[in-house]
Amino acid sequence: MSVRLDKVQATYNGNIESVITNVDLKNGAVITIGGLVDGHREAVIGATPTDVAIDMPLLVASPEIVYDSNKHNIHDFINVKGKPLRAYYYTLGDTVTVTDDMIDGTSVKNQYLIPVNGSSKLKAVADLSDNTRYAFKVLEKVKLYGEPATRYKVAKV
Repeated sequence: MSVRLDKVQATYNGNIESVITNVDLKNGAVITIGGLVDGHREAVIGATPTDVAIDMPLLVASPEIVYDSNKHNIHDFINVKGKPLRAYYYTLGDTVTVTDDMIDGTSVKNQYLIPVNGSSKLKAVADLSDNTRYAFKVLEKVKLYGEPATRYKVAKV
């Protein structure tokens, strides 16, 4: 539903992608990059991860602009397919907060979140396997816009 960039290096050094997908996505989703979009100078194709052992995950986090507050609120924000969205590369030490609807399973403090094939959500796991390439450590359970949320830190990239 929503995301907060607590401490993300890309917000300072500009390591951000303009991405176009063929599906609607919520902020806080995890995607990978396919290639350049035809007819766009810098936009890349965003896709659901298919090989998390190789594909670098990016965090979807576009500005949550709601144009008509009588019809929608911040919880209704969606990145519309076919339109550019903003995605951030993860850097070791980055901290991010996402609402729990963007996590598959139940996140637990001091456990982990990992990307999985075929999903734009991170999956909650108790421990990491030796071949886990990307991992995020759960720092705390919080609220974001009144919704249950998880604050996590990039632990392995």
